[in-house]
Amino acid sequence: MRILIVRTDALGDLAISLAVQARILERCPQAEVHWLVSPYTAPLLDLLPGISGVHLRETDTDLRSLILNLKPDAVLNLSHRDRAIIPAAKAAGVPIRVARARGVGQILAATHLLWQSRQATRHHEAQNVLDFLAPFGWDGGCTAPPRLVLKETEREHGQKELAGIPHPRLGVILRGSGSGAFPSAVWWANTLSVLTGAGWNPVVLSPPGDSTLEPTDLRGLLGRMGACDAIVGPSTGPTHVAAALGVPVLCLMGLRPNHAPSRWAPRGEHIQVIQYPGPEADLSGGMDRLDPGALIPHLNRFRIVPLDSVSQ
Repeated sequence: MRILIVRTDALGDLAISLAVQARILERCPQAEVHWLVSPYTAPLLDLLPGISGVHLRETDTDLRSLILNLKPDAVLNLSHRDRAIIPAAKAAGVPIRVARARGVGQILAATHLLWQSRQATRHHEAQNVLDFLAPFGWDGGCTAPPRLVLKETEREHGQKELAGIPHPRLGVILRGSGSGAFPSAVWWANTLSVLTGAGWNPVVLSPPGDSTLEPTDLRGLLGRMGACDAIVGPSTGPTHVAAALGVPVLCLMGLRPNHAPSRWAPRGEHIQVIQYPGPEADLSGGMDRLDPGALIPHLNRFRIVPLDSVSQ
């Protein structure tokens, strides 16, 4: 069986969706799993066991030709906003085409549709993506948290780049495009000072424009994350990636149900979540009401995690 998983949106979405591949290989170890992803997220899949192929979704990609050449038995369009995928799969004669009910063309071209909204399921997003496996009877439940892989050279380079920052080393993710909570620059400045006073040594890793480190690519960012003792940041792509690397993560989250921990908390072995107080909207200063000192007990729990257990 050859399956094409489509996830052409954001970094965190791809990290969450690794649960689909894990379930497929759990139930059908001989399956060929291919991914169609955005060029900027594709390096996340490097070295991941079980992948038969990674294909890039460029703006000019001839989807029908790509799918015809691949000849998959099923196309799972997890990227519900990429509505050209399923019609292309139908044109290529793919027997099983699974999508969310978004857009007339996609609805008419799919063989199996998910009608219920992701928010309405009240499930974690890692469980929602498993719904795409319903045609095989492999949906439901949830897999173990994903685990990304670092090359030894990437791990060593990350340690070298952060060698001037003593342990305990705290990687900081200030914000992200898909985050449900956006602390302000003023809050971060105060918070980093408080964390430094508590014995942590923060280093901003993302966004690149706010970091004092030299620009790097996605694999370079992973290497830097692997060199940290913990990561702190809102629920966005890099924090999900850090969790999948096995790095301890303190995730800052809002209160809106569609961005709550039950749906969007990073998945990993060492995860702490803290939510801002107050009922105001996530994007209008709610996180700034969080006392920076409240982060310290959560972070200090990570000090009992042996450093050599991270990113192995």
